[in-house]
Amino acid sequence: MRKRIFDRLSFKVFIITFGVQVLFGVLIYILLYNATPSSWNIVRRTEMESRFETLVDELSQVPYSECGPLIDDFVLTNDCHIVLYKGDSFDWADLPATVPSSEYVIRTRWDVTKLINLDNTEEMSLSSSARVEFNQEKNRVYTVVCLWSQAGENVLLEALKRTLPIIIVAIILISLICSYIYAYLFARPVRNLSEISGKIADMDFTVKSGSKRRDEIGDLGRNLDNLSSSLDETITNLNERTRELEREIQRVNELEKQKEMFFLAASHELKTPITIAQGQVNGMIDGVAPYDDIDTYLPKTLSSLKRMEFLINEILTVSRMQADNEIERKKESLGSLLNSRIEDIKDMLDVRGIVLETQIEEGLLFEGNSELVSMAIGAFLSNAVFYSTDSSKLIVKAFKDSDKIMTEIRNTDSHIDEKELPHLFEAFYRSDCSRSRRSGGSGLGLYLGKLIIERHDGEVSLENDGSDVVAKIILPLFI
Repeated sequence: MRKRIFDRLSFKVFIITFGVQVLFGVLIYILLYNATPSSWNIVRRTEMESRFETLVDELSQVPYSECGPLIDDFVLTNDCHIVLYKGDSFDWADLPATVPSSEYVIRTRWDVTKLINLDNTEEMSLSSSARVEFNQEKNRVYTVVCLWSQAGENVLLEALKRTLPIIIVAIILISLICSYIYAYLFARPVRNLSEISGKIADMDFTVKSGSKRRDEIGDLGRNLDNLSSSLDETITNLNERTRELEREIQRVNELEKQKEMFFLAASHELKTPITIAQGQVNGMIDGVAPYDDIDTYLPKTLSSLKRMEFLINEILTVSRMQADNEIERKKESLGSLLNSRIEDIKDMLDVRGIVLETQIEEGLLFEGNSELVSMAIGAFLSNAVFYSTDSSKLIVKAFKDSDKIMTEIRNTDSHIDEKELPHLFEAFYRSDCSRSRRSGGSGLGLYLGKLIIERHDGEVSLENDGSDVVAKIILPLFI
């Protein structure tokens, strides 16, 4: 839901700041309006008294007959009135003294009474007096009185009143500008952080504030960045674990499917020799021809039983490999195992005229179970012999490659159909059923060999290489 402008923090900050600044502007104006008259009066009185003292000093330095110009100049300059009385004291009812050559000195009691009329609320007269002795007239003493009115001192207040509209506009403009700047500086980074937090809530962890501020807003921005990174890392880990769990579930499902198919195939493979053996034994027991020839069919029955025994042993080994049971391991020589298995197939090589070439390095040590690894190597060697053409060449290489032992079994002038390559390591799969049956293969050799090598942390592969077929076995080198 989109927020209204009134709900925005920037708007609230702007309004509050604007209101506070306008309030302060009004308070300052009221304070100036009330405090200016009294302050101005105090300053004016102090200045007038100081100037009056200066006038008294100047009068004492001139004769009485020449004091008029000084008095007139003082009256015009300071906008005040001067009254001169004879004697060292005076009464407002006394007649003022006449000052020669003066145009502005007060000469009548009526004028004095008018100036000091306290009933006139628009005017309030202030006065200062001093005793003066003119030069060359030491025996004659006069009292000089200075009167000034405060009526003209309300000019500043009038100016404040007349400029009130301008002051109001100025206060509003300044408040608007300051409020905008304050809202921009304060609310803008908060709005940016709000946008970043919104993107984080939408699972977008790529956004970062990159704040370099050292205040609380900067701390908040850095905390959001850390939160984003932590959430990104956590969710990435969760996704990875989810994918691992999905892969594990898929692997378990595939294993279950493979087990089901394996046992179906195993039962099928066992059913045939069992049926044959059972028929032969029943025929021999009942004396049914041609099974009554015990010397001929008893060895055949034994051969079927041995075939079943071999198949059952392979099935048991496969079951043990799939059950992830602990394998007894120790340091073994791969070269010795290879040479031993090669000796087992030499008779078949001679019968088919297959040339053997070996390149086996010394010191090919690995940690594992020699019996199982020997079984796996034998499966790959047997497969190479069975699927080699007569008079071809079988090349066996074993060498070190960094921290691994590489074993290559190459049978020349051979080829596997590309469609069959992905299925060669499946249980009971045969690319040529007639040849496999003829050789007595169970269809578990490569499947079992792959299981054994992988349980030893190794890898296997079988692929076409030009006009050759190459089987590769990789095992960790024991260091």
